[in-house]
Amino acid sequence: MAANVAGRRYRTWYAMLLRLYPRPFRERFGEGMAQTFHDLCREHSGAGRGLFGLALWIFFETSVGIVRENMMRMNQLGKTMVRVALVALGLLMVPLVASRFVEDWNWPVGAFVRVYLLFFGTGMVFALVARRMGAWSYKAGVGVALAAGFGLGWSNMVHVADSENPANLVYYIVLAMGGVGAWLARLEARGLARTLFAMAATLALIAVMLPSGAPPYLARNMAIGHGVLVALFTASGLMFRHASLAEVK
Repeated sequence: MAANVAGRRYRTWYAMLLRLYPRPFRERFGEGMAQTFHDLCREHSGAGRGLFGLALWIFFETSVGIVRENMMRMNQLGKTMVRVALVALGLLMVPLVASRFVEDWNWPVGAFVRVYLLFFGTGMVFALVARRMGAWSYKAGVGVALAAGFGLGWSNMVHVADSENPANLVYYIVLAMGGVGAWLARLEARGLARTLFAMAATLALIAVMLPSGAPPYLARNMAIGHGVLVALFTASGLMFRHASLAEVK
């Protein structure tokens, strides 16, 4: 009696699991898979063997098939998002594991969420823009811009997490400007050049106007960091400008 109850429960769960297959696959093979599972459960019950191990293995095997079938039917953008999300999750493990061993590394949960979004956003931008890469200067401009944007976002999140000073959030204006500018420019080299120059100018203005209140040695390091990022944004803008002039020719 107990085996029959367990068998009905496992068959119900398996039928629910099969619904996760893409509809074309489910309509073609779902009924046969459910019947096969039912027959296997009946054979195991008749032989006096438990159903838990069988159900666990078939559920695992079916779950792998569900992921594979859905990935095969997913469009290219969906596949790219899944790959980038998994890579970003892998990169997030580095600061997450380090925080368990480095003394005074006490980021809140929100900081790790922002780090993950930074990894994911950078990866998605590169993946989408890479399709339009043509001239070497355009490729170099994309690489330098993403490196500078990642550096700005990372350093800003570290400062916010460590100092809990909300004034540092103003730096996100520069990153938001880059996203909006790239969208308005439709990823054309000429528009991207203007966007990167505007980002460099805005970052330089923020660095001058925003009081740091940091000790002299730290303020000097921050000034050097600002200068490097401004130079990188400017260099990226020049590369996009070169690419736009090459397109005209």
